[in-house]
Amino acid sequence: MISNRGLVLKLENFSRCSAIWEMLFNQTPNPSPFTSFDWFHDLCENLLKVDPKIMIFFENDQPVGIIPGVIEDDTLRLLGDERVTDINDMIYLPGYEHRIIKGLASFTKSRNLHVELFPLEKQSPLILYLPKFVDDVIIEEIDTCPILCLPDSWEAYLNNLDGKLRHELRRKLRKAAQVTTQSIGAEHIEILFNLMTASDINKKEFLNDEICEFFNSIAHSFFKNDWLRFRATFLDSQPIGVLFSFQYKDRIYLYNSGFDPDFSHLSPGIIAIGIDIKAAIDEGFKYYDFLRGEEKYKLHFGAQKRYTVRLRR
Repeated sequence: MISNRGLVLKLENFSRCSAIWEMLFNQTPNPSPFTSFDWFHDLCENLLKVDPKIMIFFENDQPVGIIPGVIEDDTLRLLGDERVTDINDMIYLPGYEHRIIKGLASFTKSRNLHVELFPLEKQSPLILYLPKFVDDVIIEEIDTCPILCLPDSWEAYLNNLDGKLRHELRRKLRKAAQVTTQSIGAEHIEILFNLMTASDINKKEFLNDEICEFFNSIAHSFFKNDWLRFRATFLDSQPIGVLFSFQYKDRIYLYNSGFDPDFSHLSPGIIAIGIDIKAAIDEGFKYYDFLRGEEKYKLHFGAQKRYTVRLRR
């Protein structure tokens, strides 16, 4: 379909798009692990169990953008699973976003499609531009996704905290002086499952066989890309806390965590995050993204409220 000023929209099976996806992902202005081919591959293989047709935009036979959108029941949706998808978005060559979205608007109106696009960040081109071309869209805040802007030093970070919170974090870190934290490989994924199951009944119910297989797959995929940040907190040789995170460019994404409640007097979950924030500052990261969830501890660490949004028509 000719969509806008020579751009052509094609629907292609996801499994045939790896080379195009990698090329666009490496050039898109705001990529994240959640818009990578590896993420969607493991999602489709383990949870969705489909090979969907996704939207690729071309100019003169050269790919310029991908919207990971699928059409189901006369509705355009982003490819994802609400259980595991915290952030989604398009990928594109810089300068093409306006034309791509104008083409998308023309496509949806010509087919009279409903639209359900989420979870998106507020600065997504889909949020910025689609309402300019489609009148009857609604944008609404959906999930709390707190994010922490990291200063240049640990002391500066502590000084930015509320006095009571700063004192409490320092006290807990001193109390757990005998605790050590180390990076572990994807082959130790069972540590995550065991501590998630032990720490929270909701996480225990969440971790069915499908989710475990997805976590295992994404851990190995991201490890190969050097995106996996998998860290366990030990007392002697026993893991008592674990963070399952991703790192990409200037940001760390805290995706999931667990701790052993038998050691709650040491606050292993809080200690693990505090140590990791210090390490992130020392390593030069600029953001510590707590992702979806409005748990109070995220704000206690100084994160600011942020919301993902839904665009619907």
